[in-house]
Amino acid sequence: MEKVALIIVTFNRLDTLKKNLDHIRRQTRKPDYVLIVENASNDGTLEYLRNQREFDFLPMGQNIGWSGGLDIGMREANRKWGVDFFWLMDDDSFPSPRVLESLLSASQSIGENAIIGLEGYIFKNGIPRRQESIEGIIPVDFVLVDNALVPKKLMEVVGTPDPDYFIMAEDYEYCQRAKRNGFQIFLLSSKEKLVDRLHLGSQASSKSLIWRGYYQSRNHIFVLRDQFSWKGLMGYINRQLRFIIHAMIFGKTPMQTVKYRLMGIWDGIINKRGKTIDPLTLKRIF
Repeated sequence: MEKVALIIVTFNRLDTLKKNLDHIRRQTRKPDYVLIVENASNDGTLEYLRNQREFDFLPMGQNIGWSGGLDIGMREANRKWGVDFFWLMDDDSFPSPRVLESLLSASQSIGENAIIGLEGYIFKNGIPRRQESIEGIIPVDFVLVDNALVPKKLMEVVGTPDPDYFIMAEDYEYCQRAKRNGFQIFLLSSKEKLVDRLHLGSQASSKSLIWRGYYQSRNHIFVLRDQFSWKGLMGYINRQLRFIIHAMIFGKTPMQTVKYRLMGIWDGIINKRGKTIDPLTLKRIF
């Protein structure tokens, strides 16, 4: 039987993490190993994990972001257990009981040469559109890596999500890298809701809209640098203009929001990678 390592990345959301782990315990097909990448939380998360025996964890000592956490988590799980699949997850994501079982079943039907996710997108004129929910296993341009199943074979050829992205657009970049190396991207779609995502980092009341806007605009420049197309460039310009106009009309802090988005565009152009804006303080890291 295939061995599966679940990689969870967490930061300052202890109560949410506990709820996430409760959903993992209810899986009809439980992961063989669970590795929690702890991004230097200050809310008691590390103390909680030290008292748990059923999960492994990696204390980072600093916030290395979502993509950084996935990168080091996958590498450590591969080194430690030599698993066949990686199941990737954010801490504010709550999968229904049959999710892992369904993902593995889908992988068996299409072969171990694909990323299979639960939320997929297709591109129209350079702009991502969420794939309509129809039953089945559907080819898409990219999926969210949150709750996605990644075979070890893909990691051996393609590697892991790029830690230099920190957060935002790592899903798209990773899927495009996989496709360039001959792998496929599929959406597992079902009539029943397979996962409940809180998207806590994207709440309108949170200043995360500011720093996420920075990383979103910056990281998509990286994608364009690595995989340039005129359609992709036009789509990028279209989206950024829409984000900026929306912030100016409806945003609570329009000038700050636009400032950081423009800063992200500039840092993408000069290829300034890694963690460059602190999510908690919004201070620039040089």
